[in-house]
Amino acid sequence: MYEDLTAFEKQLAQFGDRVQVIVGLEVGGKLHANDAYKQIRDLVKELKKLRKTELKQGNELDNSNFGFH
Repeated sequence: MYEDLTAFEKQLAQFGDRVQVIVGLEVGGKLHANDAYKQIRDLVKELKKLRKTELKQGNELDNSNFGFH
């Protein structure tokens, strides 16, 4: 399933996992809300940078992997 994903799509899946961990830590009182926000913001920046790089290389996002038509 994951072998056919682009680098962006793999990073997007990892992004979701990381956000879940950060939110869990924040909800559990192990991470301050501002720190959680900053960490998620940084992850979004990384994701946007990778996406921009892929678009410049001509790699379009295949929406069929996500159930969009």
